[in-house]
Amino acid sequence: MIVENRIKNFYEKGLGLFIHYGPYVQYEHGEWAMRLRNMDPDLYEKKALECSYSSFCAENLVKAAKAAGARYLTFTARHHDGFSLYDTRGLSEYDVMHTPGGRDILKEWIDACHENDILPFVYHTTLDWHHKDFDNNFKEYLKYLRQSVEIICKNYGKIGGFWFDGNWSKPEEDWELDELYQIIRKYQPEAIIVNNTGLDEPGVFGHREIDCVTFEQGQAERLDCTDKEKYYMGEMCYPINDHWGIADDINCKSVSQILKSMLQARNAGGNLLLGVGTKLDGSLSTMHMGFLEELGKWTKENGEAFYEALPCDIGSFGQDFCLVSGNTLYAVIVDPGTWGDDCVLKTKARNYSAFENVDAEIKDMVWLDTGAAVDYSYDAQKKRLFIKPEPFQYGHGRIARVAKIQCEKIQNVRTIYE
Repeated sequence: MIVENRIKNFYEKGLGLFIHYGPYVQYEHGEWAMRLRNMDPDLYEKKALECSYSSFCAENLVKAAKAAGARYLTFTARHHDGFSLYDTRGLSEYDVMHTPGGRDILKEWIDACHENDILPFVYHTTLDWHHKDFDNNFKEYLKYLRQSVEIICKNYGKIGGFWFDGNWSKPEEDWELDELYQIIRKYQPEAIIVNNTGLDEPGVFGHREIDCVTFEQGQAERLDCTDKEKYYMGEMCYPINDHWGIADDINCKSVSQILKSMLQARNAGGNLLLGVGTKLDGSLSTMHMGFLEELGKWTKENGEAFYEALPCDIGSFGQDFCLVSGNTLYAVIVDPGTWGDDCVLKTKARNYSAFENVDAEIKDMVWLDTGAAVDYSYDAQKKRLFIKPEPFQYGHGRIARVAKIQCEKIQNVRTIYE
């Protein structure tokens, strides 16, 4: 089984932010505002072209990524409403270049990513509410779609990946994917290709050129690639709210829920693509930015394990799991508990965390966040490792902590690539 370098590089990004930006941000009712709010399409499109988008600042998105420890951004070059945030070079008049501002938003964003060592992923809809040929002459529409993607491939520098969304709208149609993906391989050979399979078909592998399958708003699963030509990975896409575009919505997931989902995706061999709400100027709500800053505390303290170490076949219980990098194991312990005086907190701490099939010669073990020694016992004959979870101190809860296990030698441990 072939493991492409682009897959390995993408895995090492670990965490991405999903940025939904377009005419719909003017309303703050989510990215499906036109359809779900029963807006008049003509008025929606008129307002889309009347907006100057002059306040947009790509640095706001870079700031958000840096705060969370996200190493890539996925940005909506064109969403289902059919409005393009890039220069379609005469292909369509329904693009950002035909607005009063006349700024190529996609170019500004990609340039900002390149300048700040963030990998740009381009979201591009395949479903189109605007283009008449989508319903009337589908083959002609597909030519338009391919021309649109080719423009991005040829004119915007290195693209980390393409994130397609909408094939689920016409499941019986031939989307001519060979022709579409061939364009990407021709101009952007190292780009990751993602085609979102939607809420009802998580983790479905649909085409040989697909590099990553999606788990939209659902738990990622470890993939079995033994019967495939190459290894492919998964990405859990998960919004902070219940929607992707910005909205007046205080129904947020907790930081704990988001972090645990990020770790669960990692254990499954995938990344987390976290959806955040973006305003017209590209900034995030105070609430979402605060979430990212808190998440960033964990990624900063535990990045050594999170970004590059690989999931493996070491057994564990509950939400705990092990990662491996060279001769180092990383035991990720979720909810180790918190210690505090009985006057302020009922002490909650676990007795132990257990791992099986640990065939290793252990030299040293410390907590990655503090550097303190770990209390553990190891049965070399049964290959069982027991770690006493050190609870977080009162006022310093981090939800999950990592034990760094330095080994003389690790044997018989298979990673996701094997």
